[in-house]
Amino acid sequence: MRERQRFRRGGRGGGRRRWFFLESCLLVLLRREPGYGYSLIQGLEEFGFRAGEMDPCVLYRALRELEELGLVASSWDESSLGPRRRVYTLTPQGEGALAEWMEALRQRRLEIETLEAAWEAMRGERKPGSPGGEEQSDAT
Repeated sequence: MRERQRFRRGGRGGGRRRWFFLESCLLVLLRREPGYGYSLIQGLEEFGFRAGEMDPCVLYRALRELEELGLVASSWDESSLGPRRRVYTLTPQGEGALAEWMEALRQRRLEIETLEAAWEAMRGERKPGSPGGEEQSDAT
């Protein structure tokens, strides 16, 4: 439950951005190959998620939402020697959504880099003694 709260909380859409990031990562993993819950949790480590801290309920909720949107499909894997497991695959609609999402993320990255550059330029213009600038020393 804590993991779900971490995804949904956060001011200014922070939870929604994190949820979007999770969904995007899942689509990338499924673009590579079909997967099931445990394999996807392990795959998410590549993107900064920790397998031991990932609540499987959060993962399956995201997969269900992606399936409801038609971006992924699932079926039961009958070939497993152990318990049956649901295998997820990326749909053609999911391929298109992933391409759109990645383009939107590239655009967002450019916007962030522009903001960072403006911030760094502004910081470089500050004079000693001005707010945020270096402190002046009275000792000479």
